[in-house]
Amino acid sequence: MEGFKHSPHPRLEVYRPAVGKPPLFTTDPGILAVASDALLPAPHPRRVALDDIQAVADCVLDCARPLGPTLALLEGRQIEVLPN
Repeated sequence: MEGFKHSPHPRLEVYRPAVGKPPLFTTDPGILAVASDALLPAPHPRRVALDDIQAVADCVLDCARPLGPTLALLEGRQIEVLPN
């Protein structure tokens, strides 16, 4: 979600070294994966190639969390999470 890079929800970072900015994943534990067109410095979260659309989609689905608990987290509420 553009504009929410510091919100407390799980995220996939798009990182391009050519932009000249440092990666966020090195200091942000909310970043669960990185889509990049370059190798990443270790340690790093899961990496997928930026140009591999299927891998990016699979990564997003693998890292997805249920909407209810995510909305509660964003609103600062505590909710009971039931097992699947």
